[in-house]
Amino acid sequence: MYRVMLVSDNDALLEELQNLHIWGEPSEFEISAVVNDGEEAYRELCRKKYDLVLCETQIKGIESTELLRRAKSEKLCGRIAFCSMKPDFEYARQGIILGAFDYFVSPFREIQFYSAFSRIKNKTNETMAVEIYRADEIINMFKNHDSGIFEYIEGVADEIYSSAEDNTSAGNIICSINKIVVDDIFRHNAWLDLYKSCKSFYIPEEIGYDSYKESFIDVLGRLFCEYSELFPCVNNDKIQEVILHILNNPESNLKQKTIAAEFYINSSYLSTVFSAQTQLRFVDYLTTVKLKRAGWLLQNTTMKITEIAERLDYKDIGYFSKMFKRQYGITPTEYRIPDNYTYQI
Repeated sequence: MYRVMLVSDNDALLEELQNLHIWGEPSEFEISAVVNDGEEAYRELCRKKYDLVLCETQIKGIESTELLRRAKSEKLCGRIAFCSMKPDFEYARQGIILGAFDYFVSPFREIQFYSAFSRIKNKTNETMAVEIYRADEIINMFKNHDSGIFEYIEGVADEIYSSAEDNTSAGNIICSINKIVVDDIFRHNAWLDLYKSCKSFYIPEEIGYDSYKESFIDVLGRLFCEYSELFPCVNNDKIQEVILHILNNPESNLKQKTIAAEFYINSSYLSTVFSAQTQLRFVDYLTTVKLKRAGWLLQNTTMKITEIAERLDYKDIGYFSKMFKRQYGITPTEYRIPDNYTYQI
């Protein structure tokens, strides 16, 4: 449902608007709030998202034109329409100058409101198309290991926040694109679930719309780094098969000789070609994969650290801890402590 706010202290005007047969399922627009003055309307817009505000031209508190100016400049709502019981051409003129969405005069005609609703819906459909297009572009940059993705993501965020009607709308678009990208990357790379949680790359709702832009840039950037580190770009089909085997089986026997035998290739050849394709030593890549799996096990299971080390073929717990700290900057024990943990004596 699209949310509508009515702003007026005129009972006759409110009654006429509320009695129109335009609200509910057929139109998908519903009256979600009725407020009596401009001050209250402004506070309500700061608190919640509204798709349309129908504001009487003459209201108490903040004038209707001032409410419109604030809502537009602060990106609280881009669709403020004026209405009145009789024509008020001065307010209509000011509304046009300030960017009012529409102007309705009693007796209200339902067809005029349906026309306005249609314009809002078409804008919504256009927004959905933009979301899908942008998400698809970002997904392709993941697939191509395109390092230009960081600049592109930032550009997308800037464009959305500069062109959206308000920060709430921009935040919703940003969240939608983010979720489409993250879900697609995890769906087409099932091995990622062994190392990272899909939901950990969603934008947290509690941070507020004004912070969505920075979070969008941060989480997709981090996901790209994780994806690229675990799944390096290669143009050799056999090496890609080896990489996918390792990623899907991080706790199995992954010694170089074992994998070479399994794929019917020479061990020295595997080492040489792997390094040439990935710019990494085979043993270093294997260490990265195992330690990232260790990180997931530490945060998502109750297994003892010694059990995790043994499961990943580390016989020496001291060596495992040393390698883990080199990878993450903290010990396995510190890594397991929740971010919100507060030590108290």
